[in-house]
Amino acid sequence: MKITFLVYNIYGMGGTVRTVVNTANYFASKNYNVEIISVRRTSKKPMFDIDSKIELKPLFDARRGMLFGKNTPLYKKIIKKILLNFPSLFIDRTEDLYRMFNLFVDLKIISALKKVNEGVLITTIPSFNILSAIFVKNNVIKIGQEHKYFFGHEKSLQKKIKRYYKKLDAITCLTDSEIRTYKKVLTGSKVKLYKIENATEMPFETADLENKVVIAAGRFVDAKGYDLLISAFSKVIKKFPDWKLKIFGSGENEEILRQQIFNENAYNNIFLMPKTNDIIGEMMKSSIYALSSRYESFGMVIIEAMSVGVPCVSFACSGPKEIIKDGEDGILVEEGNVDAFANALISLIQSKELRRKYGKNAKKNVERYSFNVIGDKWGSILSEQIQIKSSAKKISPLTSVVSGEHINL
Repeated sequence: MKITFLVYNIYGMGGTVRTVVNTANYFASKNYNVEIISVRRTSKKPMFDIDSKIELKPLFDARRGMLFGKNTPLYKKIIKKILLNFPSLFIDRTEDLYRMFNLFVDLKIISALKKVNEGVLITTIPSFNILSAIFVKNNVIKIGQEHKYFFGHEKSLQKKIKRYYKKLDAITCLTDSEIRTYKKVLTGSKVKLYKIENATEMPFETADLENKVVIAAGRFVDAKGYDLLISAFSKVIKKFPDWKLKIFGSGENEEILRQQIFNENAYNNIFLMPKTNDIIGEMMKSSIYALSSRYESFGMVIIEAMSVGVPCVSFACSGPKEIIKDGEDGILVEEGNVDAFANALISLIQSKELRRKYGKNAKKNVERYSFNVIGDKWGSILSEQIQIKSSAKKISPLTSVVSGEHINL
């Protein structure tokens, strides 16, 4: 059976990219025929390791000097240049990456979707989910992923979601709270809702929690709350001046954050680090993970930190609340409370025993997000969706592989 993913940029970094790579690699290990359609290509190779059996199909090569092929006729270059200068008509204007789309890319996406004629299509942002509902053949099992909570979308996009998501076969959400929300949003539709968390590999290694380093990672944008983290850690270093905070990533707020660090006189303790494709390695060299997001639909980085036994301090927004067991494997703090966040960090900094206790529990508790567990959930979803399609006579009988077993329908 063929499984196709549509993602924005599989060559980049971020939680969604890591999740798609992890899921695709899992499917490939179970002998599915896997293809990843990447709207953009920004480097020669993806940042994360992708199984060699997986076919990568980039639609737009955004690398320097790759805009036009060597033998492209002049008239095609002119048409492409015109289309590239038109804003996107099919991607919602409120999507985080809207400015990276244009009419040329729109047409490439629609063309690629119309060519998907079998198996399962998994799409990864609301606009892709909507395009799947509109343009993909009915015999294809269309699964839309939601990596963001519903009310985090702008009103205009919420209206489109209510209208078009009903035409999908299934939607996956990251948390129970989002399942409850989408049940209300899509009342009366036949679309199936599934809670399926992000999965990660469970490393054998465990951090020793000896280094005086707190770590964070993600895009430098308002939603990630790094301004709050910098304020909190500036309070921490007044009591523990030998501790460091490393924030890995990049983004539009980088200079604003650098100025804040300077204003706090914390430039010897707080460092904005370049994004890395070895975040697990960096976590291994840390003793605490800090998640300061103003809102977070899930928190893949929390799972990764816990997988190597690093305890987490996080604001108690919707995603982290379902991952961290407060007072057992980490600490949850009232949303936006900078003083409480600083105090939570201090409690772990001053007690190596508490760090080790929470870290040990974290490594054990996070196993519920292993590929064995989440992979079985995916297997159940595909099995059920195949049964639904078959019984509805929307597709002809086929042979599929679900969780490594052949099922003849």
